[in-house]
Amino acid sequence: MKKILSVLLLSGCINSAAFAYDLSYAYQQALSYNATYLQQIASSDATIEQKNIALGKLLPQISGSASLSENYFNQGGIEAYYHQPVYSAQLTQVVFDWSKFSTFSKGQYSAQIGNLQLENAKQQLLVTVAQAYVDVLYAQDTLLSITKTKEALEKQMNQAKKSFEVGTVTIADVNDAQAGYDSSAAQEIQATNDLIYKKNIFQNITGLDPEKIQSVVDDLKLVPPNPQSADKWSQMGESGNLNIKVSLTQVAMANQDVHIAISGHLPTLNVNGTYQYQDTGGLDNTNATPAQVQQLTSVPGTPLSSYSNGGIGLQLNVPIYSGGSVNAGVRQARATYVASQQQLVSVERQTDQNIRNSYWQVLNGVSLVKAQQTALKSAKTKLDSDQLGYQVGVRNSVDLVNSQKNYYQTFQTYQQSRYQYLMARIQLRYLDGSINDKFIQDINTNIKP
Repeated sequence: MKKILSVLLLSGCINSAAFAYDLSYAYQQALSYNATYLQQIASSDATIEQKNIALGKLLPQISGSASLSENYFNQGGIEAYYHQPVYSAQLTQVVFDWSKFSTFSKGQYSAQIGNLQLENAKQQLLVTVAQAYVDVLYAQDTLLSITKTKEALEKQMNQAKKSFEVGTVTIADVNDAQAGYDSSAAQEIQATNDLIYKKNIFQNITGLDPEKIQSVVDDLKLVPPNPQSADKWSQMGESGNLNIKVSLTQVAMANQDVHIAISGHLPTLNVNGTYQYQDTGGLDNTNATPAQVQQLTSVPGTPLSSYSNGGIGLQLNVPIYSGGSVNAGVRQARATYVASQQQLVSVERQTDQNIRNSYWQVLNGVSLVKAQQTALKSAKTKLDSDQLGYQVGVRNSVDLVNSQKNYYQTFQTYQQSRYQYLMARIQLRYLDGSINDKFIQDINTNIKP
């Protein structure tokens, strides 16, 4: 029985470890789970079809029709009721139509935007997943820090109560200790709620159990941005940022709208072809003799005979006057084009600002993490010193509790600086538009295996 229990416990440990996952796995799962990203896939597919729709209007348009009519014939005293099927086909081919040519060009730009938006959503999802991932870790660290501080304050409160009973401290000391403990207990509840909130966000994004995420490695890989120049990163962003690329393409689309509007002044030229076949009519009722019926059905051109005809030609349409609506449409399209240009300028400036901010966050983040690491070591040294001093009587409980609070607050700040550094690296590469599988794996090396 003991062996069976041991095997079950070991199996449980193995399964638990097997289900623990890192950032890369969370991102891959989000690609097939996240509703926002899946929505963008469908939206991009729909946008891409604009090109095919516009192309279809430039290709031959062929249609066919069939009809069956009941007819009445009266000539020279001969009356007949007959039904007759007619089959026809029509062909139209654009030779010149500036509106349709411009619409096709606009459709091509629309397809480019669809692909760019999908790639942007894919890279943005990594930022979203990573932020939710480290938010859970930081919420756990915050809760741990507050819980440890509360435990220290609880010891101080209990010690104050005992000292008050023997008369070595006043009731004010007890009240101070009680107030500190109560405050930390409230903070613990708040931190617990925040952790639950962050876990729910992560689960909603990835569909994964947030209890099984792996933490960041102790020896964080601190890499300064390469190249170490904010101007160079800004230049790379100008050519690589996906939002800028989308805005550039939207400007090109707006320019095609101007051409479409101007085409209202231009003629159109089409090739039109028709073919029609009238089948032999079927008599329903007549007063004609058999010889007359034979004549009606066999002589070409008679009502009941079968025949076919067709034709092909050019059709030119020239617009003359449309009440000023075309001119108004041109002015509207040009104004929209100017608006899209200004939108591009706005995106470029905002991107430049964000890239420079992220660059300095990465560069200074390396120094900040190292400084916080040194501060944590100093806080640990002070805590160890005060614990020893408390044991030999040269430090009181207040000194010890303050050292413990300072240590855990420093620990919390240190962890925060590590997460901010990782997010700054991801954000910088997203703004540069260069997130790829290699970068994802490089970032993932900072997560415990």
